[in-house]
Amino acid sequence: MLAQQSHDNLWLREQDHPAINLPRWQQQVDILSEFYQAQSSVIVQKMDDDFQIVCSRQKTNFGLYGGEQFQDAELESLLTSYTGYGIVQSSETQNLSLQLRQFEQLIILPLYWPDGFLFGAIIICQAKQLQYLNKLLPLLETAKSLIQGELKQLHLMQQVQMLSVQDEQTCMLNPYGFSLMAPRQLSLSRRFGSHAGIILLEDIAPQASETQLLHEQKLRQIARIVHDNLRDADVSARIGERMFIILAFVDNESNLSALINRLKKQIAKESIKLNVVTGQSYFTPNTHQSLEPMQKAAMQNLADNKEKLLNIKL
Repeated sequence: MLAQQSHDNLWLREQDHPAINLPRWQQQVDILSEFYQAQSSVIVQKMDDDFQIVCSRQKTNFGLYGGEQFQDAELESLLTSYTGYGIVQSSETQNLSLQLRQFEQLIILPLYWPDGFLFGAIIICQAKQLQYLNKLLPLLETAKSLIQGELKQLHLMQQVQMLSVQDEQTCMLNPYGFSLMAPRQLSLSRRFGSHAGIILLEDIAPQASETQLLHEQKLRQIARIVHDNLRDADVSARIGERMFIILAFVDNESNLSALINRLKKQIAKESIKLNVVTGQSYFTPNTHQSLEPMQKAAMQNLADNKEKLLNIKL
């Protein structure tokens, strides 16, 4: 599991964040509805193939309530193909979803995250004041600026939070991130009766001529291999200068050994040669032990394997 956090992995209505003031968003929707004399005005968020209404104002019951989710390929096409400035006007609504098809005319203003990804849109439905459209555009732009300003604050705060648990060189979790994520995953897995294991990987005996650039390349190689061979539920981190840890959920101990062998085979194929030693510990859900003794057991196994390797070389 890499320490990556996407800003669009949660519906905005379903997370409480100090950067977002939804009552202020609602106030903007109310103002737009009043000035445009619209049948309805909404702010929608897009995530994957779905839309969710964040805020709404409707004169009668059009079914456009906050939290309502719907799919709309035509609206998605309008928003993703938008490349200019200003608004999108649409009087061709027959191909839209049932939620928007009931209106004869829409004014749509796309909204974006600060990194340029689409957030959603402000949609004004069936406005009576179309003759004053240009004069009222500053209202729409003001609402857009306010909303995108708060999205920027949310994005920046998420980046700070992500960096506090992320290893800068590998983009994996750092020790602090692992200490946060691993116990949660372990607790969750025990509820479902999952077995788990700890794997430690350490790149030992660096070459005397190894440069900082080569060292960083090796770290990124190991991080990539670990990431490519783990499932979503597994947790991995860089916990030392050359050491990595994995909390893996498996069906039995042989699966844990198979994962280690697979990692070693992938590491052996790398163009930059790595000298990796592993340690492991395996435990069942009924052991009820915390993560710390399992890590100590894996660390002892790693030390034993390093000693064996040293004796073989001697």
